[in-house]
Amino acid sequence: MAKKLGIGVIGCGNISKAYFSLAPLFRGIEMRACADINMEAAKARAKEFKLRAETVEDLLKADDIDIIVNLTIPAVHYEVSKQILDAGKHVYSEKPFVLSVKEGLDLKKRAEKKGLRIGSAPDTFLGGAHQLVRNLIDTGKLGKVTSGTCHVMGHGMEHWHPNPDFFFQPGAGPVLDIGPYYITNLIQLIGPVKQVAAFATTPAKERTISSKPRAGEKIPVNTPTTIHGLLEFENGAVITLNTSWDVWAHGHAPMELYGEAGTAVVPDPNI
Repeated sequence: MAKKLGIGVIGCGNISKAYFSLAPLFRGIEMRACADINMEAAKARAKEFKLRAETVEDLLKADDIDIIVNLTIPAVHYEVSKQILDAGKHVYSEKPFVLSVKEGLDLKKRAEKKGLRIGSAPDTFLGGAHQLVRNLIDTGKLGKVTSGTCHVMGHGMEHWHPNPDFFFQPGAGPVLDIGPYYITNLIQLIGPVKQVAAFATTPAKERTISSKPRAGEKIPVNTPTTIHGLLEFENGAVITLNTSWDVWAHGHAPMELYGEAGTAVVPDPNI
């Protein structure tokens, strides 16, 4: 019987609960420990899921941990992933993987030097609906994809997330937070992107939290919250990508691809 890989998590915030809850569904891995710069947060998750709470330093040194999942805020994804690799462990990061090409290439070099693997969210493109669309394209039923539209628009994370501050700081915003689901799906369906053009704006310089426990508190906005982009792919397809956290309601489908032989209305890649 193959050895189970030991998993540790750095970052015990809101999204960590989904990882801890779903991990038992995978037979080849076992959640064993968690860490956070806030030790109380680590202890709370450890108690909830019957794990052990560690400091970040101790988790990096733990002999029974093979892979560390990086669930920290986007601004420190690169630094934390670098520490994980330097500690000799495989890393799986939440999106965005890094905030620059330079950072990504550095992690690649570090992983290759130590014979380690790097993975990153999202994996939703592997879902049945998206693979069905891939099959329609691969078998020629849709024809060559020539254009399409993507819309991921809402009114921001401050209405549901308990600590939404980081969503409105550099490294986040709708393109880097939700956009990876859409762009990853487009690339697996159509291929690589050749060039990009975009306009961005920040209508509100501060947002008011309406979710508990910080309802009524105002937070600054230091990154664009509406970005409209145009992506040209290597195969010639041109796709519109509209992202915003300044929209109360709209009637657009999440993703539509227009082929020479038909149209595919694709479900939300974030689900």
